[in-house]
Amino acid sequence: MSRSVPRLVAVVMAFALLAAAACSSDSKGNEKSGGGATVPKETIDYKAIGLWDDGPCDPAKKPLVVGLMTVFESPIVSLKDQAQALDASAKAFNKRGGANGSCVKVHNCDDGANTDQAVACVREIDKAGVMATVNDQGTSGQAEVSAAMAKAGIPRVASNVSQDDWGDPNAFPMDGSGTGGTFMQPTALVSKGVKKIGLIRVDLAAASALKGLLNGILKPSGASVVSDAPVPGGTTDFSQFVLGAQSAGAQGVSLAIGEQEAVQVVKAGQQQNSTLKFAAGFGTFSHGAVADLGDFSKQMVFSNPFAPVTADLPVYKALRADLAASGVEALQPENLKTSPMHSWIGLYALLKMIRDAHMTTFTRQGITDMLKKAKDVPMLNMFGGENWTPDLNHQGIWKRGGMNHWSVYTFDPDKTGPDGFKGVFVKGADLSWDKTLCGSALGGPPPCS
Repeated sequence: MSRSVPRLVAVVMAFALLAAAACSSDSKGNEKSGGGATVPKETIDYKAIGLWDDGPCDPAKKPLVVGLMTVFESPIVSLKDQAQALDASAKAFNKRGGANGSCVKVHNCDDGANTDQAVACVREIDKAGVMATVNDQGTSGQAEVSAAMAKAGIPRVASNVSQDDWGDPNAFPMDGSGTGGTFMQPTALVSKGVKKIGLIRVDLAAASALKGLLNGILKPSGASVVSDAPVPGGTTDFSQFVLGAQSAGAQGVSLAIGEQEAVQVVKAGQQQNSTLKFAAGFGTFSHGAVADLGDFSKQMVFSNPFAPVTADLPVYKALRADLAASGVEALQPENLKTSPMHSWIGLYALLKMIRDAHMTTFTRQGITDMLKKAKDVPMLNMFGGENWTPDLNHQGIWKRGGMNHWSVYTFDPDKTGPDGFKGVFVKGADLSWDKTLCGSALGGPPPCS
């Protein structure tokens, strides 16, 4: 192990919880409603969009039991919408055949952002007969959870890995998730012509090394991080961070902070008529939150592995309708962020593999074997045309990074999107996970394919 690895792990540990916070819903229910539209109750041709409709599942058959572990509510992060989305997704897919005729049963567990409770959750879902988790996202004790899940033989589908399980062969992530987004956002700014980048980040000692790590990633492009501003807890004046970046000569800033702080920084920039570009992720800003910025939204730059929920993709007609049918405010399209979307996408992929394998008897080992054999699972253009090979190892220390595809998006508030949404996310450059991290402390040695 190189000398830089322990330091790197400490840095990413600082951002693992931050990434979860950026994906969280507002525990007070203050989701943005701007840019909203009513999801039409149209007849969807599921076969035409790459799905299926075999009629209701058979409750007399032995069910496929899936689950999810994450923190539902805490003072720092609340991810209950991921669990709500998995429940809603299972209900919708059960109406269309479930898992080859068997119903999908969901058992979710709140880990409380506490190591002891997280390990207890493993015991709970083990006892409940969970055969695979979908979109699990731990924020505490992930090394212990990862080991316990492997011992129980419960595969983790579309999981959100952290530094503690980057190499876990029992984890089958689709992408680098929120933590990965921290390292992809500056490259998104570069794709928009930004060479001098300001970093506005969480105020943790270990995170002070992030500037150096990002400069290692940015070096081949000729870009660099020219300012580094931690945001202390309890901050009320966010204009200082915008002014500081501008004074350092930054052309854009990357927001490596929680949702509430990120929104306040952008609003401060709007009030100052700043010309900076602001890079963030869809785990932080919903469609409605961006639409509420009006013309200033044109200065936002987003990076994400899969398309935003209001993108004009045929399969998203089903995703939007399935989650909206729950009636949960956080699952309405204008409020949806990436983390609950991940529950629907992950369950779709698991059921598609089961369908293609003609599997009708479900065991943990059988599902694990299926995941290891599966190649090029159709992702229906959600990931820019890339399909998913679950058992994929990348070079470098971040082995389980999922698919390579990431894309850059901007926002056009003057256009109308599908289903009448105000404003449209416009896709820009495609980014490669391997190429972006190539030669850095995170990625593999060059040349990288």
